[in-house]
Amino acid sequence: MIVKIPTLVAPWGSHTKALVASAYWAEEVYVWVPFTSLRMRQNKLYSFDMLQDTVDQLHANGTKALLTMNIFPRNSDIQIFESVVEKIADLKPDGIIFSDPGTFSTIRKYLPDTPLHLSTQTTTLNYAGVKFWADLGVKRIVLARELNIKEIEVMKKEVPEMELECFVHWAMCMSYSWRCLLGDYLGWRAGNRWECNHACRFKYKVFIEEERRNWKLMEVTSDEDGEHILSSRDLCTIERLNEILPFVDAMKIEWRSKSEFYVWAITKAYKHVRDCLMNGTKIDPDVMNLVNVVPHREYWSGFLLNDLKDYVDWEVVQTTGNTAWPLFARNFYGMFSPEVMERWGNTYHHINPKEDMRRGMKLKFISPDEIWELEIIDILDKNWKKLEKADCNMVDVFVQTTKDLKGWECVYVDPKI
Repeated sequence: MIVKIPTLVAPWGSHTKALVASAYWAEEVYVWVPFTSLRMRQNKLYSFDMLQDTVDQLHANGTKALLTMNIFPRNSDIQIFESVVEKIADLKPDGIIFSDPGTFSTIRKYLPDTPLHLSTQTTTLNYAGVKFWADLGVKRIVLARELNIKEIEVMKKEVPEMELECFVHWAMCMSYSWRCLLGDYLGWRAGNRWECNHACRFKYKVFIEEERRNWKLMEVTSDEDGEHILSSRDLCTIERLNEILPFVDAMKIEWRSKSEFYVWAITKAYKHVRDCLMNGTKIDPDVMNLVNVVPHREYWSGFLLNDLKDYVDWEVVQTTGNTAWPLFARNFYGMFSPEVMERWGNTYHHINPKEDMRRGMKLKFISPDEIWELEIIDILDKNWKKLEKADCNMVDVFVQTTKDLKGWECVYVDPKI
């Protein structure tokens, strides 16, 4: 039985993506902090002023802002880490995500009353570990990705006062809790600090050696796209979310380098399904299916729901060929900004199109409340010149549609239209 509604936690990748996640009803958004975030390389944040502005706007939208300061620092990083913590002490975050025990006292020194969340990188795998961090005053633990739901149930029973957060949708890493050394070895980029270079997504040439002919290496080949033997499938639990919700306090979505389109679709889909399960209402299949509208690798539920098919090599068998990178988002036409212009008695909405957009084109669009259909009536450039079409090389395009748009809404093609 679900006693408490689990919080929906979404990441940002930029200021805009953070606001999009907030607009689509994510209750918490975790925001990466310069020089202290594990994924700073993917972080499109350019100044502490932008960080402050992001936190302020999230709060204005009623969304909590969690700051990620979860690197595993080396000796040379300690002074930098402390200076950053001191600098952000007045941001009024709703929580800080950390990984390394050495950073615990530093954060506490400058933000004594801010809730601390232990990152998944710390790889908490058992209830004794949960109890250890609870005794130190940690409010929430983002659990190791290797866990299954039965193990999480035991943790919640043994340490009920600790908030437990688990991933429900993300682009999985072969080092499940991200304690990865591939980047260090192959590109001098430390994934455990802030420089993950997605080495597990690379194409690799693989050679095997036969015992009696160890002088001859035989190459394993597939096709022109190579073999992506280290690239895991994507985690998707939306169809079995009802099995997870009773035992967690927060459900986490991860997208890092994904587009705004991905942010909309995944946030909206999981929020909708969670709310329907909690309220006993009917799930809209179109909203739930948004997880399949966005580009993604093959989905599975991984360790979380024991979907391992009893094969220790199942992951490798299923990740060969050309499945490493998501397919290009040919179905994503763009995001409407809040900017509008009035011309000839009509309202035109601002967009930077990702695909060719023509008059008379019928598309689906996602709003925070619903999925609708619209038609492109008219297209203007920034100088008010009428266009037959707009393409991805154009910026500041203004579009009149059959629907009144509010901004932070995206349009995409639907095969049924």
